Amino acid sequence: MKIKQQFTILSIIIVSIPILCSIFVIIHTYIHSPNRYLIKGSAKIERADFAALSQKDLELLERSLKMLPEDVEAVLCRTTDRKIIYSTIPDIEVGTYMERNELWNYATETSDKYFYQFSRLQILDSNIFLVTRLSRQKIYSTPQTSIYLRILLLIIIIAVISLHLITIIAKSIFHGLNNIQSSSSRLAEGKLDSPIITNPCTKNQNEFICILNSLETMRCELVEMQERKNHFIMGISHDLRTPVAVIKGYSEAIQDDVITEKEEIKKSIELIEQKATQLESMIDTLINFMKLNIKEIKENLINDSITKIINDFGKYAQVTGTLFKRNVTVNISINEDIQVPLNIQLVQRSFENIFSNAIRYTKENDSIDISAYTKKSNNKNTLFLKIKDTGCGIDKKDLDYIFDLFYRGTTSRQEEGMGIGLAVVKNIMDTHGWKISVESQKGHGTCFTIKIPYTPASA
Repeated sequence: MKIKQQFTILSIIIVSIPILCSIFVIIHTYIHSPNRYLIKGSAKIERADFAALSQKDLELLERSLKMLPEDVEAVLCRTTDRKIIYSTIPDIEVGTYMERNELWNYATETSDKYFYQFSRLQILDSNIFLVTRLSRQKIYSTPQTSIYLRILLLIIIIAVISLHLITIIAKSIFHGLNNIQSSSSRLAEGKLDSPIITNPCTKNQNEFICILNSLETMRCELVEMQERKNHFIMGISHDLRTPVAVIKGYSEAIQDDVITEKEEIKKSIELIEQKATQLESMIDTLINFMKLNIKEIKENLINDSITKIINDFGKYAQVTGTLFKRNVTVNISINEDIQVPLNIQLVQRSFENIFSNAIRYTKENDSIDISAYTKKSNNKNTLFLKIKDTGCGIDKKDLDYIFDLFYRGTTSRQEEGMGIGLAVVKNIMDTHGWKISVESQKGHGTCFTIKIPYTPASA
């Protein structure tokens, strides 16, 4: 659940709980108050029960008792002599005498079964003490009370669920914040070994999970960057050490008069110059690679004809193949001028790099096939460019690493180079949003496949 939704629910619950509690108190008080039963209905009163009262007193008293419901029992006690002049309570008989304390004690003893109400009636010169009661069982058995009790039960259930939801939401929020705080602290301290654990269930993802996933992605990228950095340093150290060692060795030999003959000194200086040139070339290659700014390239891609670039590449491959005595065949089956966003120089460089590898790892009279065609699948148009050779192939254990920076397979270790070429090609493909893959078998050649998505001009 999203954090915004959680806070919305939390706000609604926080506002609704006091309202529900207020409603609960009002209903509960109303249910347990007998007053709601004493304001309607009527009571039948016989004049014979009040023979001692005057006609006027009886009319006044009769008018008062008519306010009582039929299921309300009542007792009238004259205050002057404490005589019971009217009673519908079976335990209290008319004509008996009861003190007020006795009535009160009786009401207290039976209060678990009845609601009692005490009041004084002033009828001219007579003071009448009125006691009314109502059965609790009748109150709770009424349909109205049953409805009220169900409402109270519903309010209690809603309140409990709301409190449970508050606990869950609060726990989720605090747990997410704690995870983010601890994870970001580990990253800040450079502790990249421990993975950031997130909930793999996509249905329960919220902003905190997304942040943790982003932190985990960042951690993986930092680990990969650190490994690349170490690999970079190791690669530079390994590849630059050889020409430097040669230059240093021959310089010291000349300086220490180990080499004294003029012809040997000349050959040594030529070798030093050759290795210095090689060293300069390697440094230039590194600089060019470091200048390959992917973000800047992406922002400056221009719509151009990939068809023309592939056709030009095919012509270049045929001419170059003739020079190096390779059998190059070109089969380009593209009938339309396909426009895609690209950087012409980088694309040409990547195609030529792959082709130069095919030349390098094939022998005279070996075959190199270049083919290009389009295919539509799942409403997506893709241009395929394949560069296939019948050379020595790539060892299976090297296939997963040939696009890594400074990686040199078992076949290429005897060749000059720094293992940067295919890494540059992969970066160029990724920058353009293209895919490159390789299939190879030791001793049976290699096939590079480039997939270029495009949108037809008529679309």
